[in-house]
Amino acid sequence: MDLFKLAKYPFIAEAKEWVKNEKVSIDEILFDEIYERARVRGIERVRQAFERGFISNVALLNEIDCMMEIFSYPIARMIVVAIDNDYLLRRYALAEAKKAYEGLKEEEFEFIQMIAKEFDIELDGNKIHFVDYLKYAPTWDIKWKLVNKKLKAGYVFIRKNEVARILQEAIRKKIYNELVNLFAPPEVKKAFKDEIMEIRNKLILKQKKEEIRKGEIKYEDFPPCMQSLISAIKSGLNVPHVGRFTIVTFLNAIGQSVDEILKLFSSSPDFNEEKTRYQIEHITGRISGTIYATPKCDTIRTWGLCNATEECRGIRHPLIFYKRKRRRK
Repeated sequence: MDLFKLAKYPFIAEAKEWVKNEKVSIDEILFDEIYERARVRGIERVRQAFERGFISNVALLNEIDCMMEIFSYPIARMIVVAIDNDYLLRRYALAEAKKAYEGLKEEEFEFIQMIAKEFDIELDGNKIHFVDYLKYAPTWDIKWKLVNKKLKAGYVFIRKNEVARILQEAIRKKIYNELVNLFAPPEVKKAFKDEIMEIRNKLILKQKKEEIRKGEIKYEDFPPCMQSLISAIKSGLNVPHVGRFTIVTFLNAIGQSVDEILKLFSSSPDFNEEKTRYQIEHITGRISGTIYATPKCDTIRTWGLCNATEECRGIRHPLIFYKRKRRRK
């Protein structure tokens, strides 16, 4: 694979092997003037992931551009690990995966198949094995549910951009799982001392703002539909996707943290902490940048989740119910 491709997809095994073959020491990459561009870009990758949720592309006009871009990736990873914050680890992994997704959408299908093989994803033309589909497809989204896809002989029919989206999730998982098992060398903390402190302080400030926003939350102020969903989840009942989506958007809107929402779902019969956390963080915009709104009463009624009482009369949105109930106290 040429340097241009390795620079675009620095998480693949061939890029890692290329870095290894360059035989650049940790001191060289962290302190040598030759790699200053790579260090600046590495910091930029981390900042953009944290602040914007995505990492922008840079111009790759020659071999040097490509080399600096490749080296910037392990530098960024070392900085993220040194900061030692799980929220940042998740956000960075997703940002790198989203960057790869934007590139993969434009690639030839043969190249996409090659990347898929690296993740042991079984592709057959425009079909993917259902096991791989269920493992990586964002099935929290209704349109990705298996019942809404054509399935034949164990294979799900999908378009090229959908394969790219599935690879995005595989890439995100790979990067995150690698990062949580890494330790940053002391030299990294020395070389990027100021940047690490700056981002840590921003993370602390963000956490404090979320705590202030939360305030006191009382279950008895919830509308009947939300109380019913919470009761079902805590009882271990298998709540449908739309029900889970609805309660997550509601709890996020009134200020509950990801960990608090995650704790609620721990009673679910199919609870998977990593997958559930990712879905919650995506719906709440923690890693996706898009905060999904709580559905209106009409939508909740259409989904069969409404169990209105007299208190619901004249109310069109569950958040209005909640705010009115709190104002009466």
